[in-house]
Amino acid sequence: MIFGALLLTVAAALLLTTLLIAERTSRMPRSLVVEYLPLRGARVIDDAVLAGREKRAAAAALLDLAVRGRVRLITEPAPKRKRPTIAIEVADPGALGRDDLALLDALFAFSRGKRRRLSRYTGETAFRVRDLIRMSVSRLRRAGLLANDGVAGPLLLRAGMVVLLVVVAVALIAFLAGAHLLGVLAVGALALVVAEIVVAARILPRRFTAAATARRAHLDGLRQYMRLAEADRLRTLQSPLGAVGLPAGPEGDAVRLKLHERLLPYAVIFGMEREWTKVIAADYGALDADTLTGLAGVGQSAADILHAAGALGDIMDAVGAIGSVVDAAGSAFDLAGALDLFDWSP
Repeated sequence: MIFGALLLTVAAALLLTTLLIAERTSRMPRSLVVEYLPLRGARVIDDAVLAGREKRAAAAALLDLAVRGRVRLITEPAPKRKRPTIAIEVADPGALGRDDLALLDALFAFSRGKRRRLSRYTGETAFRVRDLIRMSVSRLRRAGLLANDGVAGPLLLRAGMVVLLVVVAVALIAFLAGAHLLGVLAVGALALVVAEIVVAARILPRRFTAAATARRAHLDGLRQYMRLAEADRLRTLQSPLGAVGLPAGPEGDAVRLKLHERLLPYAVIFGMEREWTKVIAADYGALDADTLTGLAGVGQSAADILHAAGALGDIMDAVGAIGSVVDAAGSAFDLAGALDLFDWSP
């Protein structure tokens, strides 16, 4: 019985340690200022890594291309499926940068021309997305924003696996020998260890330097703005500290739409895509046809995204099918649902 209690104590201590480390690695610096625009020149994939949300990076970056007008999201009917499939149209390939082309090649490999369709080879897509993240991590390290990856996650994961094997063996022996109390304690320890392994697999491997604090705090400021209620967002934009003094009427609605449109990729990064697309739809709906006609494309990408919303799940499924892989540092990099961010069912 003492051995069973010891196993339970070890499992509980291991789980508690893992929870504390997971919470510490996922915490972003708190911004004292509400931000409403990304930093000039910031890459969405890099910002996703800095925010600790790298599994959402590829989906956010694709929507960023649509918002910037580099690609057009379109839907194609799929007779054998309930929802249409998604494709992109590239109006001007020459306008795409090297990073843009790398993203499209990762998600739409083996498809060329003006219209490109999502790759059917989900496993290969997942590994190509992982390579994009590696490129971003290397870039951030060269900029002095990332240190070498931490080892806490892999160590706790391995420790959990060792304890799991011991606990399973003890539980089997206890029940076979009729030591039911020991078996019950071992089963309790087993549940704790399984929970620890799940949490350890999600510990952020990235270690941020002091130089990254200001940039990560800016991302937190964006997240705060997107969490504000509509009236609070409007007051922020019209405040002396806010650089946008929105005029009344359709012109102000158009400016606000453009601002909110630019934040859609960051809504994906922060897991707020459902709420933020409703904000964009409300902004878009506030504009009359004449105003939209005179905006020379403002709101067009938002309209495309909302129109293609029902098919965006295909992009998510492409990477989600692989489950999880291990990155170069040996840390668990969860790709299950890596792009499965949207639920657009009516």
